[in-house]
Amino acid sequence: MPIHHPSTRVTRAATAARSQIIDMLKDDHRQIKRAYREFLHLDAERNGDLCESIVRRTLALLRVHATLEEELVYPVMRPIVGEAEAVDEAEVEHEIIRYLGDQLEAASAIDEKFSARFAVMCEYLMHHVKEEEGELFPQLRRAKLDWEGLASQVMERREALLTAEGHESLLTSMHGEPPIDETGMLLRGPDVGRYPQREAGSINSRKIAD
Repeated sequence: MPIHHPSTRVTRAATAARSQIIDMLKDDHRQIKRAYREFLHLDAERNGDLCESIVRRTLALLRVHATLEEELVYPVMRPIVGEAEAVDEAEVEHEIIRYLGDQLEAASAIDEKFSARFAVMCEYLMHHVKEEEGELFPQLRRAKLDWEGLASQVMERREALLTAEGHESLLTSMHGEPPIDETGMLLRGPDVGRYPQREAGSINSRKIAD
């Protein structure tokens, strides 16, 4: 009687589930970059309400994103990456980002270091994103996992987290694909092109790589 070995072939459904998870995480990264770009074109004193709105939405998305990674993604990633300490480092980076986020949550746009804290948090986050997308995600994509089961867990947990945050509309407001120009600035009818120009070297003059 022939012996049937388990197949290691990734099914179409598993491939779709894998893409759903990784693309969602990368899309979160893109939305945070966009929010930061928009923030850099604003003056916290003149556009305080909008600055605070951007920061609050970004922090809410970061909390959901980090929780999903820590509870569901990093545990399956740890045994498959070449260097397990890379996942530990990613978790520690989350702790630092969360610390800065807590400071921002308790502050307002009129606070002296509000813009600086958000800028530092986002710059640190860009480093974190570069390592995740350049080193960890490629290894995760090659892994043989129960992708369909993991995707189901991730999406269910994401919905619960958004509801708990009171941000059920967050996916629409931040994952919508708003129109942006070549610098990443959001285009908004009468506001198009009206953001003040910043001198080179200021916080608000920074460019963010895709």
